[in-house]
Amino acid sequence: MSQRPDQTEQSEVEHQPRRIFDRRCFLSWLAISTFLIIWISLASGSFNLRSAVFLLILPGALLRSGAIVTAALRLPTFFALDFLLGVVVVSVAIMAWKVFVPLSLWLALAILLVAIVSIPLVFRNHRRQPLSAVGLLSVFVSLVAATGWCQDLLVPTSPIEDGIVFKPWKDFFAHASIVAQNVGDQSLGEIGNYEWKGFPPLIYHYASYSIATCLAKVGRVPAYSAVLGFWSPFGSFLAGLGSYALGRALWSRRAGLAALAAAVLMPDGVMLNIAHPYYGYFWLQHIAPGGLYAVAVAGSALILITKGVREDRRMWILSGVIVGSSVAFFKIHIFAAAFPLLVSFAILAWPGRKPWQWLIPGVCLVSGVILVAVANHFQVGAAVHFDFSGGAWYWSILANRARGTPVESWYRLFTNPGPFASHLPQAIGLLLLNALGIFAVLAPTVWLIALRCNTWQVSEVISVAAVAILLVMTFGLSENTMLGNADELIHRPFVWAYWLVASLTAGRLSSMTAQSRLHLPNWAVATAIIALLLIPARYGSGLQRGKWSGAEVHSHLRVDRGLIDCANYIRSQPPLNAVVQDSKWNEVLPILGALSERPSFAARPEFWIRISKAFRGSPYKEQLRKLHALQQATTIPDLQRTVRDTGLRWYVVHPGDSYPWPTEFRDHPVFESGGYKVYDMQRCFTGGEDTSGQ
Repeated sequence: MSQRPDQTEQSEVEHQPRRIFDRRCFLSWLAISTFLIIWISLASGSFNLRSAVFLLILPGALLRSGAIVTAALRLPTFFALDFLLGVVVVSVAIMAWKVFVPLSLWLALAILLVAIVSIPLVFRNHRRQPLSAVGLLSVFVSLVAATGWCQDLLVPTSPIEDGIVFKPWKDFFAHASIVAQNVGDQSLGEIGNYEWKGFPPLIYHYASYSIATCLAKVGRVPAYSAVLGFWSPFGSFLAGLGSYALGRALWSRRAGLAALAAAVLMPDGVMLNIAHPYYGYFWLQHIAPGGLYAVAVAGSALILITKGVREDRRMWILSGVIVGSSVAFFKIHIFAAAFPLLVSFAILAWPGRKPWQWLIPGVCLVSGVILVAVANHFQVGAAVHFDFSGGAWYWSILANRARGTPVESWYRLFTNPGPFASHLPQAIGLLLLNALGIFAVLAPTVWLIALRCNTWQVSEVISVAAVAILLVMTFGLSENTMLGNADELIHRPFVWAYWLVASLTAGRLSSMTAQSRLHLPNWAVATAIIALLLIPARYGSGLQRGKWSGAEVHSHLRVDRGLIDCANYIRSQPPLNAVVQDSKWNEVLPILGALSERPSFAARPEFWIRISKAFRGSPYKEQLRKLHALQQATTIPDLQRTVRDTGLRWYVVHPGDSYPWPTEFRDHPVFESGGYKVYDMQRCFTGGEDTSGQ
């Protein structure tokens, strides 16, 4: 059912010595560490020895972690697969620690280090295939491409008069808050919601933040710098490495390189002005980098399942399903699109292949529908319905966001009154063009060639299935009514289809040409790869802006220097769990909380009211009443009472704000910059004595 690597490559591998760390492996390790150190140094604006040591060790630790998995499975392996599986193991382990264990991350890292060093001693006979020159090239290409796509993140700010412009998408402040809340020693349950004291933590895909959190903890790196200088570019690197690993596992090393080039170096449809700007693959993946981790993890799961099917190894297939289920911890939107494909493939190709196996996916589908209905009833999850009600609504949104873009005229019909079904053929065609870009043409061409030559392979089945799932989700789901943006589960899963179809199409083409006279010499392949690296170098600058109507307000944000100084002051003061409050508590961005790395008493109520039904049912109004009482306190006893009620430590007042606080307190902020003032609210209990150093 599945294809095998070419015999030349197999023979080459069999006659090579097998070592845990060969010379090219060490070169890859060094290259990864070097790029990681450069990335974090650029994003933070300085070299940090502690973070450099951590990043120097990290690639080897991840590689050893993945090797433990493949050794336990007795799975023939290679560098990229071990590295990707290591990321999965370490990320999920750290996430589980933060969810369940109220102890320091230092202890978790110590336990991981002992396990990484000691467990491989049990599997002395397990060796991975030596890293080839093509494999080494794939590592360098992925690193360089990630650097290109993340240009706006690696040099994230530019100074202006009395302020700083932050180039990254606005959500990076929220991402930084997630890293900041995990740095402390408390579990997520003890921390609660980082923006609303007393509100429980969100059920969220935290795993992709795990290694960035460890970097922030060990290296004492600011959380905002960690998400920009590590979390995002490292995820971009993993997505590239995952493409190579998928092509290499299904066909050959050169096919892996072709898959890498297609998924990471080719311009998407938006860059070619043939797709809706809201469907920019590289834009969406680099403003929400959890998707980069998710596609790499899902690709690793697909490799395990494919290898298990090829060799009739049930344990490998089952392991692939388990890794596939972990995608939910990295990005739930990708999980929703990838896991049905992975589990269906595993069931239908399970060794033995009995006719009744075809009934199991149907049973799983019915069970899934029932579980979604139960989750909606108990208000767990996103509250979406598979009722085909979101089509007209969603395509009307796309039409509005297409205004002023090169494709505006293509979407005008979706603003016209009338049944959406009459526009369905046009919508399907536009969706395929949006989601797949040039692969909307290349992929069907490969499928037709395979059919004509009677060489149809499992990769074609997987590609078709991925496109089918995308169509079903886009046109079948209703809008999300509980958590997140209303169109998230309709829109965001397209990145999985793009990444998978691009990787499989290019890998398959390479496999086809390897058996024909079109086989390219190595120098031509290397030259083409170098030329394609100009794509991320060219289009990576300004990528964060987005090109759809209204996108310009979500990036390149001006923040007053005084607010940044106040946040940095608070960040420098212990303890980590001291509660902070911004006087502009209804701002749309958690800037103070993200940069100060302290939990807020109340922040962004309108945002939380909009996205969370659970929040709307919480006593948030009582919390706002307490905050209002603190702001209106006129005597020291009143101030003391309201500080006890809120538990506040830090309060930041913006220029122009006026409070009737007692003058002996109001006139003595502990820090001031550019008209912004920081008050240590605990000073109201000490008669004005400064407690900021306590």
